[in-house]
Amino acid sequence: MNALLALTLVALSAAPLDTGSPHVQRLAVVVGANRAAPGRVPLRYAHRDAHNLASVLVEAGQFSREDVVVLEDPEPSRVLAALDSRLERLGKEGREGLLLFYYSGHSDEQALYPNGQPLELKALRTRLEDGRAAVRVGILDACQGGSWTRAKGLSAAAPFSVEVPLGLSSEGSVLLASSTGQEASHETDALQGSFFTHHLVAGLRGAADEGDDGQVTVGEAFAYAQRLTIRDTSLHGEAVQHPSFDLRLRGRQDLPLTRLASASSTLEVRQELGPLQVIQLHSGLVVLEVPEGRRALRMALPVGPYLVRRRTPEGTFARELQVEAGKTVTVHEENLELVGAPGLAAKRYSRPLAATLTTLPAGTHAVSLTAAVGYNEQQVGPEPGVTSSPPHLTLGYRVGLTDRLELTVGGLPSVKLNSLQRVSVGIPTPTLSYRLGEAGRSEWVPYLRGSLSPEIGAFSLNAGLRTRWWLSDSSSVHGVVSVAQTFLTSKVLAPDGTLVDLWFYPSPSAGAAYSVTLGEVVTLSLGLMATVKIDNYAELGADGTYYGSRIGANVGLSIGGGYGSLFPLLSVHLNDVWSLTGDASVYFAAKDVMSTRFSAGVLATF
Repeated sequence: MNALLALTLVALSAAPLDTGSPHVQRLAVVVGANRAAPGRVPLRYAHRDAHNLASVLVEAGQFSREDVVVLEDPEPSRVLAALDSRLERLGKEGREGLLLFYYSGHSDEQALYPNGQPLELKALRTRLEDGRAAVRVGILDACQGGSWTRAKGLSAAAPFSVEVPLGLSSEGSVLLASSTGQEASHETDALQGSFFTHHLVAGLRGAADEGDDGQVTVGEAFAYAQRLTIRDTSLHGEAVQHPSFDLRLRGRQDLPLTRLASASSTLEVRQELGPLQVIQLHSGLVVLEVPEGRRALRMALPVGPYLVRRRTPEGTFARELQVEAGKTVTVHEENLELVGAPGLAAKRYSRPLAATLTTLPAGTHAVSLTAAVGYNEQQVGPEPGVTSSPPHLTLGYRVGLTDRLELTVGGLPSVKLNSLQRVSVGIPTPTLSYRLGEAGRSEWVPYLRGSLSPEIGAFSLNAGLRTRWWLSDSSSVHGVVSVAQTFLTSKVLAPDGTLVDLWFYPSPSAGAAYSVTLGEVVTLSLGLMATVKIDNYAELGADGTYYGSRIGANVGLSIGGGYGSLFPLLSVHLNDVWSLTGDASVYFAAKDVMSTRFSAGVLATF
C-alpha cells in the first residue's frame, strides 16, 4: 500500500467559549480502502490501518466509540454522507467541536479512490472547510498525498477557543504529508500496514510525547513519524519518503491530539539509554519504538501480552509483561534481562547461565557444597614451620530477592574438624548485594556482610563495592574495594584491676580479576587482592594481666579464584542447573606468612 499521509487542520472563525461550556464534541470518519483504483493493484493493509487509527482515537484521543465510524471500501457517496451527517450534528448542537477524517487507500492529485471509485478532493475539502466544526483534521494515507498540502484556499482565520479536556485552543491550519506530492509510499508485511501510519499511531499512543506532559500534539506525532518513516523507507522502501509539515497557527504553537491519562490500559516506560521497542506478542509486531535518550513515557496500549526489548551490539535485553484493563504497568530499562546475543542460534543455552551472573534474577536460588583444606607456612615467630588448617565442609546459599537485590548466606553451616579431632559448627554469614547497571555492559554492586566469631567474642562488618566490566558476552573484568571492621566484646584485666576493651581498626582491601566462559561449558576466573590488616595487639604479662597495647599492620596479597570476583578458579557447567567447582588460592603476608587453600564442590542453580 502507498502509505502517504497528509493531515490538514482548518480552523475558521468561531466565538470564544467561556469556561462553563460543555466538553468539546469529537467526531471521526475513518476509511480503509483495499480495493484497487484503475490501473493499480489491490492493497492489503488499508483496513488494518484504519482500525488502528480508530483504536488510538478511542483509547487515548477521548473520542467516544460510538462517535468513531469505520468504513471499509465504502462508496464515495457514503463517505461524503458520513461527513455531512456529523457536520449537521455539530451545527444543531451549537457546540465547539472537532471533526477528524482519515483515509487509507489509493489516490492521486485529483481524487481518492474508496471502493476503487473516484472521490474528488474538492468535494472532501468543502466538508473540511465547513465552519460548523470549529476544528477539522484530515488525514490522507495514499500515493501523491503530498499534493494535499500544496492545495490553495486554506487560510488562517480569527482566533477561537476550545476548552478542555483536549485543550484545543489553536487556529489556522496544520498541514502534514508523509511525502512530497510526486513520491510513492509503501506498506509492508513486517508492520502489516503503512510505514507512516504505523509510526503516527505509535506516536499518538505516547511514543512521541517529548514534553513528558502526558499528551501528544500534532507536532510531536509528526516529528516522531517523520524520523522513523525516513529511516524505514530508506532501509526497506523502493524510494525514500520525505514527510513535510506546514504550520499556520495563531496564539498556540501546536494542537494536542491524544491525552494518555484518559486511556484505560497503559504501559509506563522508564528509559535510561534506549531506544526501546514494544512488541505485541499476539501478533509479533513492533507496535511502537521509544526514541533513544533518558525519558519516562506513558503509552496507551490495548490489553494483552507484550515484550519490551532493547538491542545492543552486546546482545538483546528484554522483558515480557501483561497490560491489564484499568491498570498501568511500569517497566524500567535497567530491569530488562539479557536474552540473546550475536550468534545466539549457535549457543548451547537460550539464556545466560545463572551461575555466571553477578547477581541472581528474582526467585532464582543457588546452593553450593564445598570441601576445603589449607596449609600455613610461617618463617618467623615462636613456632616457625608448616601447619595444616583443619578440613571443613561448607554449605552456601544465594537467592535473588529481586532482579537486583541478592541475599548470600555463607557457612550454613561450616563444619570444621579441628586439631583436637573435634567437630565445630560455624555461624552463618549473611551478605546483601544490590546490582546497578546492566549485564553485558557495566555493573556496580555495593554489598554489606556481617559475621560473628563467638570463640573470640568478635563481630565483624564488611562493606564494599564490586564492579564488573564486560569485554564481550562471555568475558569480563572485575574490581572490588572494601573495608572490614571488627568489634570485640571480650575484655582484658589491667594492673589496676579494671577491665579494658580491645578494638580492631578498619582494614581496607582492593582487588581485580578476569573471568571468561569458554563454550558455555567452562568458566575460568583468576584474581588478586591486596589487604592491609590493622590490629590492636595486647601486651599481656605471664599471668595474663594487660599492660598495654600496640598497633600493628600487615600487608597481604591473595592470588587465585574467588578474589576480585565471585567465581572460583574453575567451574564446569554440566547443564543449566549443575556445575562442578574447583578452587585454589595463595596468600602472602609481609611478615613471612604464606597460606594456601584448595577446595572442590558442587553448585546447583535453579
